[in-house]
Amino acid sequence: MRRFLNFDRVEQMRNDGAAAEARRKEWIRDKADKLARQFPECAMDFYRTSLALSPYDVGLNTDKAQDAYAAFVETVCLAQAEKLYSDKYFLGEVA
Repeated sequence: MRRFLNFDRVEQMRNDGAAAEARRKEWIRDKADKLARQFPECAMDFYRTSLALSPYDVGLNTDKAQDAYAAFVETVCLAQAEKLYSDKYFLGEVA
C-alpha cells in the first residue's frame, strides 16, 4: 500500500507542477497582451515628423517592416511580462 501512496503523491506533485506552469504561462501571456495594447498598431506611428525623411522613404510602410515591428512588440512585451512575473514571484505576490 505504501508504494501506491508514494506513487499517488508523486503523481499529484507532477500535476501540481504542470498546473502551476500553465498558470504562469497564462499570466505572462495575459500581461504581455495588456502591454502590447499600449504600443501603436503601426510602425509608422513611431516615426517623428520632424525628421527630414518621410516614413515612406525609410520603408516603414512595407509589410516586412510591419511584421518586424509586430515581432519586436511581442518580444519586448513577453520579456517584460516574464520580468514582472519573476519580480512578483520573488516578492511573494503570486500564489
